[in-house]
Amino acid sequence: MPISEEPNHRGGSRLWIIREVEDSLRRLRTDHIDLYQVHRPSPDTDIEETLGALTDLVRQGKVHYIGSSSYSYSGSQIVEAQWASRERHLERFVTEQPPYSILVRGIEEDVLPTAQRYGMGTLTYSPLAGGWLSGRWRKDAASAPTSSARPSARFDMSSPANPRKLDVVEELAQLAEQSGTTLVEMAIAFVLNHPGVTSAIVGPRTMEQLESYLPAAEINLPTEVLDRIDELVAPGVTVNPDDNSYGAHELTPAARRR
Repeated sequence: MPISEEPNHRGGSRLWIIREVEDSLRRLRTDHIDLYQVHRPSPDTDIEETLGALTDLVRQGKVHYIGSSSYSYSGSQIVEAQWASRERHLERFVTEQPPYSILVRGIEEDVLPTAQRYGMGTLTYSPLAGGWLSGRWRKDAASAPTSSARPSARFDMSSPANPRKLDVVEELAQLAEQSGTTLVEMAIAFVLNHPGVTSAIVGPRTMEQLESYLPAAEINLPTEVLDRIDELVAPGVTVNPDDNSYGAHELTPAARRR
């Protein structure tokens, strides 16, 4: 992710990766990083350059494993990275970190199956859909984004997709109550139920929130609950496309027009 307007302060170039890993090791006061993940492919850098830099870091012992994050809505960039690793004898991504929740199911169609085929661990994030499935967003209770860094399009109620999310949340809250769980527990348990998911990354702000999340790891949602969730949000569908973490570069006018 860019941290300034400087061209060498962003992306997947060798210069930037090597510099930032060295800086991270110094700040963390350690001699290695267990898992180093690259967030989003860099449109201006060939994947072989990125993997080459990461491979050197692994061979130097400074990084033990490498992974990707938000690499392609269709899975094609995951495949490209795996192919480059095999053909060029480079270290390969062993993990992928995509967004996944009841409201954001786009990865079910291709990303999850692709990661499974390559034996990758899938570390999904935002199982509560940025707070939408936390219980804070209800028709009778106004709320606000939990972080100012979240894109406003994900919460703007003038966008038709967001009132639709609110309707789904109401139905999900009723379903959770009927099944004897909280909405938070059901949302996290749903994510963990997918055979392609290795873990769900949560972001509690308090110990109380963390303790409310933990029971989900022991919950096996019954078939009728999963079927009802599929009725509310079809498999492979993201209710509001703005909730996806993909396509930012590919769909810009510069990328679509000669």
